[in-house]
Amino acid sequence: MTPERWRLVKEVFQRVCDLPRLERAARLAAACGGDLELRREVESLLQAGEEAGGFIEDPVLERRAGVIASLPDPAIGMRLGPYRISAAIGHGGMGAVYRAERADGHFQQQAAVKIVRRGMENEFILRRFRHERQILASLDHPNIARLLDGGATPGGTPYFVMEY
Repeated sequence: MTPERWRLVKEVFQRVCDLPRLERAARLAAACGGDLELRREVESLLQAGEEAGGFIEDPVLERRAGVIASLPDPAIGMRLGPYRISAAIGHGGMGAVYRAERADGHFQQQAAVKIVRRGMENEFILRRFRHERQILASLDHPNIARLLDGGATPGGTPYFVMEY
């Protein structure tokens, strides 16, 4: 295809691609006239766009987060140090918080465990999370949960344990 022909295909495609289907067919026929090859080329681009769906419009991270959220949460039942995670409490931008119970048999205690959310484990987030953990370790205030423990999951993701 020559550059001039490609420009014509793009021009016709751009004129009709956002139109409703019925209006598109009439406009496409008018724009292409008797040039059946031009019409076939534009129709193939329109078909490819429909088959691709809205993946370009949908943010990739949102799709990824939706897929990840639909999977069973592998943290439930995980043991971190003397604590066993029993249920999800909530999640925010970079972390998920779980309820956990002391599972080593020495005494009974409930705690909250914060772990970097699945799919968010990049160096920036991990550094920020470790920084948050260090700040929490230095705080002593009746309205702020105390840090009880911290470490890394078997996969190396940092976590911290707070008062429940």
